[in-house]
Amino acid sequence: MAEDESGTRFRIMSSTPVLLLAVLVVFIDSLGYGVVVPLFPHYAEVLGANDLALGFLYATYAIALLIFAVPIGVLADRYGRKPFILFGMFAMSGSFVFYALADSYLLLVIARLLDGATAAATWSAALALVGDRFSESESGQKYGYLFSAIAMASIAGPLLGGVLYDAAGIRAPFFLIAALCAIGGFISIFLREEWNVEAKGSARWRKLLGLVLGNRMVMIACFLEMMLAMGLGILEPLLPVRLDEKLLMSATAIGLVFGAATLAEGITSPFFGWVSDRIGRKKPIIAGIVATACIFPLMAVVENRALIYIIMAAAGAVFAMFGTSSLPLATDALVESEVGGERPHGTAFGVLNVAYSLGMILGPIWGGAISDAVGLFWALIVYSGLLLITCFMTWKLL
Repeated sequence: MAEDESGTRFRIMSSTPVLLLAVLVVFIDSLGYGVVVPLFPHYAEVLGANDLALGFLYATYAIALLIFAVPIGVLADRYGRKPFILFGMFAMSGSFVFYALADSYLLLVIARLLDGATAAATWSAALALVGDRFSESESGQKYGYLFSAIAMASIAGPLLGGVLYDAAGIRAPFFLIAALCAIGGFISIFLREEWNVEAKGSARWRKLLGLVLGNRMVMIACFLEMMLAMGLGILEPLLPVRLDEKLLMSATAIGLVFGAATLAEGITSPFFGWVSDRIGRKKPIIAGIVATACIFPLMAVVENRALIYIIMAAAGAVFAMFGTSSLPLATDALVESEVGGERPHGTAFGVLNVAYSLGMILGPIWGGAISDAVGLFWALIVYSGLLLITCFMTWKLL
């Protein structure tokens, strides 16, 4: 993309390779995240880690993401997307080598922190790359493809981790992801991006961050993504307990329940992104929020095994409806908002990553507290109530 009249200061390769590269990067990152999950019990046994230690180990990924997402996003706006995609892929490869060779809890924490930091780089830069290349009339569908890649990796990751662990030992899944990251990094070298680095004052990052934080549409997108993550943060730790105790479902069956939701989200995301490109973001977002608010409490009352699969698939589809439509709000709003000829998509997606991480942290905390006090049904009712308030706010502000 040559330098245009709006002053954008970089050029990238044609549309399809850019989209494929972004899809590859987020797929590998999400696959790595999923591979780790079924391997934690191994460390509990081998290293003697208790639940608190494992919980902290799990949380360090989100902590690193929270710390690094915005700074890396700002730097990606100043120096280009390519350096941070390369850093993300190659450093993530190193983090998985750390996982494979770790023989102490401290090394695992270091690996997990590095994993979270690399996710901040790959997510902020790859999402910004798509925002740079595609216009408002097509960005929804393109982000839908990214959501599909994430969903497919979320299904494949835990399965791959478990199968390789059983077949070849604890190191095999980590070395495979390390190799895939290295391949992804090598492919990223061929991203043609020319970035004209100019002399910048010390206040440059403040201007970029101020532009993003002061944009109403970006803040709406952040709040919506936080609400989406909050719902996932409630379901993932709490629903399996109910399915086990009330419906007597096995671990495999519970995994398939969540797989049904993820598969539905992956299939429908490009479609809902395309719809939002055609009719605008507001209607799919509102419809998705209302549908999610109606569906969520059903998960705590249904007593039929077949029905829970249907409900979870529906939940995945409506999540896609408002999640995929919400993400492009940030790039839509910033097309005309520029500082020194650059569009701060990296900063915007850094802030979005922080919002999503906060949702994943807050959801299990308050959802678990309500569930412990009065049951999962009321935790989901409260979440649905928050969604309806969000729906009203979105209707008024968009």
